[in-house]
Amino acid sequence: MSPRNKRPRAKLAGIHDNLAKILGEESLDQLIALSRLRRAWPHIVGAMMSLRTEPLQLQRIDDDGLCLWIGVDHSIMGQQIRFLRDDIRKSCFKQAGLSNVHKISTRMMPGAGIKKPKAPPQARHIYFHEKRRLALNVTSIKDRNLRKAAFKAAMMQLAYDDTQGQSD
Repeated sequence: MSPRNKRPRAKLAGIHDNLAKILGEESLDQLIALSRLRRAWPHIVGAMMSLRTEPLQLQRIDDDGLCLWIGVDHSIMGQQIRFLRDDIRKSCFKQAGLSNVHKISTRMMPGAGIKKPKAPPQARHIYFHEKRRLALNVTSIKDRNLRKAAFKAAMMQLAYDDTQGQSD
């Protein structure tokens, strides 16, 4: 092997230790547990309830236990959480690996729920006559780079504008 192919190898290190130094080991563990719980929330409470409730916080209580605070958008959802607290506790262990959830409390929070992310908007096709009209609108700009930037911005605005129809 030629010495030319010998390059130093990267020494990758995990970020867990560095984050544990900054946040503290216990805080980092709670943050990781809460993110696991949020990811598994639709499987724990069901699709309908996950749209109206969400886990907010894991709070330490005595006897090395945790209190799970759940945000609800309506009092009926809070009541349903109280009815299902034993099943939720079991599912937290099964789905997210949280074995020490001893208490579940709810908090009213308007807009609570884990919503599905919206799909990014799709650009529509811009017809030639629309491009020509945009080009005529920016011809008065003398600086070439500025004119091109204004044309591109107007094109993107037209492509992603959902208030207009397909053609003028």
